[in-house]
Amino acid sequence: MTMRSLLSMIALAATATLPINTLALSTSRIRTRSTASSASAPMPSSLVSQQRILLESTVEDTYKAPTSTGSNDSNNNLSPFLQGMVDEQRELQMNVGKAMDVLKKDYPYFLKRAPDYSIYHDDITLSASDGQIQLSKLTSYKRGLGVLRTMLGLLYDTDRSIIQNRMVYDTTRTQIRISFNAMLVPKLGGRTVHVDGISVYSIDLSSSRDAVTGEKKEGAGKVREHKLETLLVNGKALQPPYFNAFGLEMVTGQHAGALAGAGAWSFET
Repeated sequence: MTMRSLLSMIALAATATLPINTLALSTSRIRTRSTASSASAPMPSSLVSQQRILLESTVEDTYKAPTSTGSNDSNNNLSPFLQGMVDEQRELQMNVGKAMDVLKKDYPYFLKRAPDYSIYHDDITLSASDGQIQLSKLTSYKRGLGVLRTMLGLLYDTDRSIIQNRMVYDTTRTQIRISFNAMLVPKLGGRTVHVDGISVYSIDLSSSRDAVTGEKKEGAGKVREHKLETLLVNGKALQPPYFNAFGLEMVTGQHAGALAGAGAWSFET
């Protein structure tokens, strides 16, 4: 027997004595089959929904939605000249809103207290449609309304008298129109006086900034003109002397008599 034959016989005997791991072979086969089948089988719906939620949340975290300040962004892109116009228009709207709020609060209490004069221009004018009432400058405007309130308070009960008003803003003319009705109850008895009128307040539309210095103008956006378009007392147009229509001819005293006999008001400074 040759050496090669002897080695062949030894190798054959060793192979016959070794155990075969059938479990390991079967497990590897099962794993291979399951891997192949999982690649072709559809994914369960629960896993799909989880993956969708994960994807959606990832998109929401990384995507930044545009804010609601689109108008502000567009304004930031405007030229300085156009930006100035936008700012002035915004400031004008704020001043008009303030004037309307003040007038709405002042009218019902005109007989009891002085109005808020912060909304009026220093060069305000007061005029009537018949041209008989002419006031200029804020100081004269204050004085005229103060005299009227004092004289009416001498004859009429301010607690029982009522002033109602209705306000409309004319955007075309930039005017505040107020129709008012006053029911004046006499202190000493007698007939109640009804006053109906329409007041028109015009707003100063001049630039809010000085063209040279750039400083803010105090009068811009304030009430520049107060016009009485209609004024009726007990259904009749008010005629001079005005205070006689309210019964002030009965008031004694030199000051009241002068006011009652006056044909018109005209205060200028």
